[in-house]
Amino acid sequence: MSYIYMGLSAEEMLMEAQRHGFRYIQLDPRQKLDVMDEEPLSPERAQRLRALFEEAGITVVGLSGYTNLMQPDPAKREQKLLQLEKMIDLCPHYGTRYILTETGSLHPTNSWRDCPENRTADAWEQLVGTIGRLRDRAVDNGAVLVIEGFVNNVLGSPRQAVQLTQELGAEGLAIVMDPFNYLTQDDLLRQRDAMTELFDAAGHDCPMAHAKDALYAEDGTFTTPQVGTGQADWPLYAELLAQRLPEVPLILEHAKPEEVEECLERIAAAFAAGTARRLPAGEGTARHGA
Repeated sequence: MSYIYMGLSAEEMLMEAQRHGFRYIQLDPRQKLDVMDEEPLSPERAQRLRALFEEAGITVVGLSGYTNLMQPDPAKREQKLLQLEKMIDLCPHYGTRYILTETGSLHPTNSWRDCPENRTADAWEQLVGTIGRLRDRAVDNGAVLVIEGFVNNVLGSPRQAVQLTQELGAEGLAIVMDPFNYLTQDDLLRQRDAMTELFDAAGHDCPMAHAKDALYAEDGTFTTPQVGTGQADWPLYAELLAQRLPEVPLILEHAKPEEVEECLERIAAAFAAGTARRLPAGEGTARHGA
């Protein structure tokens, strides 16, 4: 994920990505990269960046358009939605079909915190309407809106991910494979069931998967730190990826440049442990990206 290299130019980012053997990148068009940064959402900039990455052998597999779709202030919400629609329009110029966003929260100050309003029928109705609007824009561009749920957001469970696609249909809409975001404290005691639930719910057409972790502090605060520093069963996740989504790019996130090598070693070890449980030797490898 391009956020790993925040502050680097596109050329510096590419050097690091190549050094680590990355083949794919999930890129935020708003990120400063020393390439036409004064016009972050212009098609010309998108085409220049795409050419740079492709020349280096790295594919822009998706765009990071993360926005709080439930921003409590209506004016600010509309401003963010208009920006996200501009990013959706850029998908063809970056050579990708996919753009990702979280669903967000109605919490007044923090889009990653839960609040009672998130669990109302009205909140769900607002979210479905907003995602429907963005999905239609994606379809018009031959793109797919990829939703990333989060336990504290309005869409906070695999069940709701299924409900979303049932209400809106699958055209132009998908769910990213990221079980870490959905793990509750109770789920940590039943991770096989919890992770399998998401794979069963959305795994049939996930265009990419994420690599990070899940961690609950003693006070109940939930974070998703770098791979191997949380409480998630990574060999189990690797096993499920190898079985269900062996050709889906695996995108590393929530790491600093100096932590990437260790993360990749942990991921490789998890796949070795996970695939040994169920698969014959040599099967079930995953591609990886930043």
